[in-house]
Amino acid sequence: MFRRLDVWIGTRLFHPPIIWLCQRTGMTQFAVARYGWMLAAWTLVMRISFEGVGDWIFSALIIVVTLIETWRAAVMPNAPTQRNNGLRIIILIFAAFDIGALVFVSARHGFPGFQWSHAWDLFALTAEYAKTIRTIPPRKRKLGEPKTDRNARLNPARISR
Repeated sequence: MFRRLDVWIGTRLFHPPIIWLCQRTGMTQFAVARYGWMLAAWTLVMRISFEGVGDWIFSALIIVVTLIETWRAAVMPNAPTQRNNGLRIIILIFAAFDIGALVFVSARHGFPGFQWSHAWDLFALTAEYAKTIRTIPPRKRKLGEPKTDRNARLNPARISR
């Protein structure tokens, strides 16, 4: 049951925006995964700073992990990474608990606003679902748009006269 739910969430909710982002920016799905984990790590730092979660040892560990993820995203954004189905299921369970708590608190006291943990869930799930995309399809042309060579657009010297 979790596998079917995981596939549905990935293909319906996360793959379309990731593919759109990759098509518009030219990034690979691996770069989106690296940047997603980097943003997830930075949201943990923000959560520690603003919400006071954890002690100083946990804070120092998260800051070191964040710096490593930032370095990895800067140096090797397109390096292929292995997907981890178990981790994705755990993140989905955390996200479900966060959404359930948000709904419960909203029903009792009014909408409290989003927390940093919701941003972490979003970035981590985006990163993990980006790893599940095998290939990015080419961008669809609009009606009336001329067919152009991508390399010719990037390098004007390659345009044949």
